[in-house]
Amino acid sequence: MSDISPHDQLNHERVPFAAVPAETITEWEPGTFVENLAPFPYGGWLVTVPSHHRIDLVTGDGRRDTFAELPSSPTGIVTDGDGAWVISGTIGEPGWCLNRVRQGEVKHVCDLPQLRFGNGMALDGRRLLIADSALGIVLAVDLDTRRAAQWVHHELFTPLEQAVGVPGVNGITVAGDYVFLTNSARALLLRVPAAATDTRHLEIVAERLFADDFAVHDDGTLYLATHMFDSVLRLAPGGRRTDIARADQGVETSTSVAIDPEDPDALWVTAAGERFGSGGHGKPARLIRLRANP
Repeated sequence: MSDISPHDQLNHERVPFAAVPAETITEWEPGTFVENLAPFPYGGWLVTVPSHHRIDLVTGDGRRDTFAELPSSPTGIVTDGDGAWVISGTIGEPGWCLNRVRQGEVKHVCDLPQLRFGNGMALDGRRLLIADSALGIVLAVDLDTRRAAQWVHHELFTPLEQAVGVPGVNGITVAGDYVFLTNSARALLLRVPAAATDTRHLEIVAERLFADDFAVHDDGTLYLATHMFDSVLRLAPGGRRTDIARADQGVETSTSVAIDPEDPDALWVTAAGERFGSGGHGKPARLIRLRANP
C-alpha cells in the first residue's frame, strides 16, 4: 500500500476546520448516489439521482418524492420557470441529451452527440453551459434554437491519465461576468469571461483545490464540495481556505453545493455517502443544510 496520502496523491491542500451548524434534511437508502441539486421554483430542491435514473423533489421539512424518471442517468440540472433543464446519459458513451422536466413529465429537447460525460451545468441568459468531464470541453446550448456547439476547450479542462476515473472539468457556475469551473483531476479552480469566444483569458483562480460542484456567494466567497475529501470548503475572496463541514456533519462524498435563494446564509449540500460505482452499500446519501454566514 502506498504511503502517500490522498491529499498528496490528488494534490489537495490541507486546510483548517471551522465547523458551522449542519442539519440533515433527508436521507436516501444506502446504495443511492445523489449528484446535483437546484432550487425548485415553488419551494424545495430538485436532486438528480443518477444511480436510480430519477430526479427527486425534497421539501424544506425533508419530505421526498420522485419528481421524474429518466431512461438514463441524470447529472446536471438547472431550474427555470416551472421546471428544470436536465442532461442525462451514460458515462463514457454517446447518446447524451437535454431534457425539459416538469412534475412527472420528461420532454426531449435536443441530442448532445458532442458529450461523453456531461456533468455540471449552468444557465447564462438563454444558453446552457455544460461541462464534459471526459473530453475537457464546455458545450453551449442555445435554448431558443435548441442547438448545441462547443463553447470553449482547453488542456486545463481535461482529466489526467494517471488519475483514472477522476473527472476533469466538473462543476461550472456563472457569477457576474465570469464562468467559474473546477477541474477535479487537476485540483484547479478556473474562470473564463462569460463573453469569451476562446480561452485566451482563462485564469487559474486556485490550485491544489480538489472540488466537484460549487456555489458563489454575492460577496465573492465560494463554497465547494470536495467529493472524496468529504467536506465543504469555503474559499474567501482573499484566498483563505477553510473546511466548514466534514464527514462527521454528514457531508461524506459531497457532490454539490447551492446557496438558498431565500436565505443567502444557508447552504444546501448533496452528499452521496458512497463513491459512485464503488459497490458500497452501507452509507446513506443525504441532503444537508449548513448555516454558513460569510
